[in-house]
Amino acid sequence: MSYPLLLHGRHAPAAIAYQELGPWMVPNDFGALDAEYRALRESSALIDYSIYARIDVTGADRVDFLHRILSNDIRALSPGEGTRAAVLSPNGKILAELLVLSETDQLTLLCEASRADTVVATLDRYLFTEQVALSNRERSDALLALQGPKTFAIIKTLFGEDLSGVPALHHRDSRLDGIAVRLIRHALSASQGALLAVPADAALAVWDYLRTRGRQAGLWIAGWQALNTARIEAGIAWYGVDADESNLLPETGLDDALISESKGCYVGQEIVARMRTYGSASKKLMGLEIQSDQVPDSGCRILCENEEAGWVTSACLSPAVQHARALGYVKRPYYEAKSAVEPARRVTILHAGQTLAATVTALPFTLPAR
Repeated sequence: MSYPLLLHGRHAPAAIAYQELGPWMVPNDFGALDAEYRALRESSALIDYSIYARIDVTGADRVDFLHRILSNDIRALSPGEGTRAAVLSPNGKILAELLVLSETDQLTLLCEASRADTVVATLDRYLFTEQVALSNRERSDALLALQGPKTFAIIKTLFGEDLSGVPALHHRDSRLDGIAVRLIRHALSASQGALLAVPADAALAVWDYLRTRGRQAGLWIAGWQALNTARIEAGIAWYGVDADESNLLPETGLDDALISESKGCYVGQEIVARMRTYGSASKKLMGLEIQSDQVPDSGCRILCENEEAGWVTSACLSPAVQHARALGYVKRPYYEAKSAVEPARRVTILHAGQTLAATVTALPFTLPAR
């Protein structure tokens, strides 16, 4: 089952094509793919990113409770601040990736809607006598993304708010044409970015306002093909596409962003700490620089010296580097440098009866200057 976005079928006056991407049914493009990609790299793009459910966590013990369960430091957050975190199983597998937003009277968790029931059920399992209430507000809010190097300038023009000097996941309330909007600093690719959380019943009005008025400030409407290309060529892994509940956190490379090394125990911490200390991941999500413009499919096999070395999770033709780039799981020892003289492993990818030469590289990828 593919989940439609909140504005499905209402993104543009003319009919557009939709496609499956991970668990979602998303608008592929709006008839100008090159311009949509350029907006992400050179200006700013408006994208329907309403893939998240909102989970409200209230009660006097909410901070201490989530701090004990989630992988990142929740006690360090003040109202208006946020962090990324994961809900892990006791054996270190990723049940969900979260954006955690601290407010005066609650903590707000944003997670993919397809994982919201799992998150609530998992947290509820660890509740005993704590004064904590969990409320799944799935589909109550829409999230619209503004992404690209001119995003903060456009937000200042449209909202009168300056996000340029605040840290990631800082959030504040604002208004647009009389509609309440929460601005959240969060990048989805290698550039500046923000998410706009708006009530679901006002999402179309805000989308149409930005689609028409924002164009004057340099804002383009963009589909998910351009966004997916921009994030793959930057080497940014997506939960639900490049990682899921079958993966141990250290396998995905997301642990640096989702874990606090200083906070102490959390669910799954013992497994994660052991793997990070002893480097025992049997496979790791790595980058693949492909010496071709052929784009392998998800699931394509990776070989090294005729041995099975892994598989591709996502790939694109990168306009920034003029060849294909991919993300994929590479088995140990093939993700490790072969030698000091030859630090990059050379592999082949089997795609449609062809063999594509590639080199294994750490993530994130580097991008040339715009």
